[in-house]
Amino acid sequence: GYGVTPEYIRKRNEEVKKAQEEYDDYIQENLREAAMKRLSDEERVAVLQGLKKNWEEVHKEFQSLSVFIDSIPKKIRKQKLEEEMKQLEHDIGVLEKHKIIYIANKQ
Repeated sequence: GYGVTPEYIRKRNEEVKKAQEEYDDYIQENLREAAMKRLSDEERVAVLQGLKKNWEEVHKEFQSLSVFIDSIPKKIRKQKLEEEMKQLEHDIGVLEKHKIIYIANKQ
């Protein structure tokens, strides 16, 4: 039996390896849980109101553009405002559609 690893050492090494894998899984699960935070109803409503207020401000600015878009800077400004309004509308729709929102914690 020279050069052969005894059975009790192999079993112990397997147990240590299994314990390490279970510990790693436990740590990963805790990190996943800590990485997400549920948005409270009050926070959700506050964010929704803020988005609607921002949309109103951008819409008011969009309405104040001249009727004739005859220069490139005016075109770019109009496109930028349209994109902002579209993104705000999308975000508002998502918040209104989903009652439970999870956000990622920055670490």
